[in-house]
Amino acid sequence: MTREHAAADLVVHGGTVHHLADGTPPATTLAVRDGLVVAVAGPDAAQDLLQRSTGPGTTVVVDPDLVVLPAFVDTHNHLMLAGRNVLGVPVADARDIGEFVAAVRQRAARTPPGQWIVTGAEWHEMQLAERRMPTAAELDAATTEHPVVALRGGHNAVLNSAALRQAGIGPATSDVPAGFIARDGSGRPTGWLQDAALEPVLRVLPPPAAEDLMRGLAQASAHYAALGIGTVRDPAVSPAEWRTYRTAEAAGQLRVRSQSMIMTTPSTVAATGSFSAYLDSLEAQGIAPGAGQGRLHVWGLKLVLDGGVEAAALEEPYADRPDFRGELLWERPDLVEALACSVQRGWPVGTHAFGDRAVGVLLDAVATVVERTGPVCEGMLVVEHAGLIAADRVAQAAALGVHLTVQQALLDGLARPLLAAWGPGRTAGLFPLRALVDAGVPISAGTDHPIGPLNPMRGLHGMTTRRTTGGVLGPEHAVTRTEALRLYTHAGARLLGRPHGASLVAGAPADLVAYRSDPLTCPTEDLLELAPVLTVVGGEVVHRVDG
Repeated sequence: MTREHAAADLVVHGGTVHHLADGTPPATTLAVRDGLVVAVAGPDAAQDLLQRSTGPGTTVVVDPDLVVLPAFVDTHNHLMLAGRNVLGVPVADARDIGEFVAAVRQRAARTPPGQWIVTGAEWHEMQLAERRMPTAAELDAATTEHPVVALRGGHNAVLNSAALRQAGIGPATSDVPAGFIARDGSGRPTGWLQDAALEPVLRVLPPPAAEDLMRGLAQASAHYAALGIGTVRDPAVSPAEWRTYRTAEAAGQLRVRSQSMIMTTPSTVAATGSFSAYLDSLEAQGIAPGAGQGRLHVWGLKLVLDGGVEAAALEEPYADRPDFRGELLWERPDLVEALACSVQRGWPVGTHAFGDRAVGVLLDAVATVVERTGPVCEGMLVVEHAGLIAADRVAQAAALGVHLTVQQALLDGLARPLLAAWGPGRTAGLFPLRALVDAGVPISAGTDHPIGPLNPMRGLHGMTTRRTTGGVLGPEHAVTRTEALRLYTHAGARLLGRPHGASLVAGAPADLVAYRSDPLTCPTEDLLELAPVLTVVGGEVVHRVDG
């Protein structure tokens, strides 16, 4: 048998294969060899492909009910944080502060005194009966013998008194530019820290042991694969975490592909003297765009221009804080310098900008860079979130050709706190997908998990219905199911440089997911119940449900 007609490693023969190749009808069968799709056939040629591709070592999946799609590409997903959450105190199910504190107390009972205790980050105070964060004093009721950090998302944390002491935060600590330290009436910190105020904590917080973090990554990535996710773009990875990532990949622990973004803050840049020197320091560690192997590679850098629900930079004051409009975490000249230097040295950059003021500042900075360096290719300078984006800024993004990653899951999962902080008008205007698509802005979809819900089917449901935990918000911004699927697969793959996008065509990576009902045509509410029966990444079956 010639190489051209060699047996496949995997053949999937189902009812429908939505390969997403433009202008080509769905197929029924595909063959995979050496991690790539080598052939796709419609009903007339399916049996021939099945016969000539099957050999003694071929895995054959035959099910006339199977509907095959490209595996999902989540372009803003914190897999590293999800791996850490596996190790943290599980507080996501707490329904009041008493239950929250009890979970910390249980962990403290089996943790040697003096060791740090860290919670999972996938919780929000709106889930608690008190509708507020716990305080340092309340966490002290769980333990005074351990420093405790209750992480909440990527922008906030609550510390107990021991952790505040170790971080050097007390009544005499000055307020932090681009950060927030909550205080009581006498000026004493109450435990809640935000954005730049967290940096002293991160400097003293010991990293998890590499073997523990590898275990967390393995468990989290297996969960991702079980939901049909094939690739994530992980937007907050430290150099130390990158090294653990590499070890996990080399040990075969990653069930999905990850494109890592190196977290970059003004303080880390200042410590090296200049942005160019900062890039030198990364490259000296072997960290550069494209570095990695197998399922793991460096994508580029991650900058954060503003905060989240409570600290996004808005043009108008917050609904619940009429004297507050959020803060910008980078000075504009420093931001322009960072972006320009990165472009000149071939480093892609994704910059978090959630509020409309931050989005405007970022797009203006990109325009300045384009004037200085000339046009940049799509995907070199990316806006992460662009949650609240004004109509004139949509037009500007289209003119610049700048890519936006959007996460309907954030609006879904955080609807109630967003409504409280921003009011109904601005909340309903978040992620105006219809306008972005119609304007031709390059966008791709994701979740921001573990901050937003992970399941891609829930994402498709939300993008097409605008239904959230706070009701239907901004229905005029909905897109069609086919558009949503392409944003969640094809667009993300193109952002990551795959010439075929996510299309399941000959020569493309064999990343696919299969269901027993068609996500493109099933009743809307059925989307929330669909679960994959097969997920394949690079030709390897990473999830399978028999029967």
